[in-house]
Amino acid sequence: MNHPPADPFAPARRVDGRFVNASGHAQHGGTRALKWFITRRPAPWPRYVGNIESPKPIARVGDGIRVTLIGHATVLLQVAGLNILTDPVWSERVGPLSWLGVKRVRPPAIAFDDLPKIDIALLSHSHYDHLDRTTLAALQRRDRPRVVTGLKVGRVVPHDNVVELDWWQRHPLRDGVSVTYVPAEHFSARGPFDRNVTLWGGFVLETPAGAIYFAGDTGAGAHIAAIAERFGPMALSLLPIGAYLPAWFMAPVHMNPREAVAVAEMLRSRVTMPIHYGTIPLADDAFDEPLHALGDALSGKSKAVEFRVPEFGEPVAI
Repeated sequence: MNHPPADPFAPARRVDGRFVNASGHAQHGGTRALKWFITRRPAPWPRYVGNIESPKPIARVGDGIRVTLIGHATVLLQVAGLNILTDPVWSERVGPLSWLGVKRVRPPAIAFDDLPKIDIALLSHSHYDHLDRTTLAALQRRDRPRVVTGLKVGRVVPHDNVVELDWWQRHPLRDGVSVTYVPAEHFSARGPFDRNVTLWGGFVLETPAGAIYFAGDTGAGAHIAAIAERFGPMALSLLPIGAYLPAWFMAPVHMNPREAVAVAEMLRSRVTMPIHYGTIPLADDAFDEPLHALGDALSGKSKAVEFRVPEFGEPVAI
């Protein structure tokens, strides 16, 4: 069932106790999921992909932005003296149990013990490939970072310092640095009975080095224009490009590479880094298909649209 769209800058809405997308568009439901499960034709993925030998991250960054893709949606952001992890996942499988779930083909590009002290963890939503309780518990024991996430997500986070935000709600991280939780076109669930009881979204960090957008998981939609209107040009955008096939099933919740290029243009992003590919086989696109499709989408584009595709674990300075 679809619901009428709301003001793009309005807080998240709930219908019958469950959150809905700002657009009013419903996500794929059980019937469509069953159809996909029965008819899917997943492209082949390798069983294992290694990473290049990467340098150990430096302790802190004072000027500019240093960004390192660790795997899937896990990124180390170092800016304004803060070390920030997005959707930290170091587990071998993403699922309800350590032995039950989709197995990653690429290990984290940075060993957990090689991470610098983490100050902030940003959790976009509750799906297992983005919210890994095992990793979060290890971070809690080691660094006790502040965890920033969406409404009602804290109930599944094994931390004692969790900040829950509504869409468009801003939270200061330190002098001159803040984070705002922004809408996404997606959904949430960790089991059969908790669909959409927790909120999903992305983040915009406002820093002395410029604005940084971490999209989390999202389909394309009008929320991108609202984010661009409110926060202006992005210094860096982290946009998902994988798990987009078949389009009839995935398009409402995962943007494809062509859409990611259009989103980067809309955000006037100085630098864009693709995420959410080459790590965990979640849909029907092939292991290397997102990067090939991204190259095709960028063909003929002006140099104003800059995508950087480093090796996993290779730091990029902006």
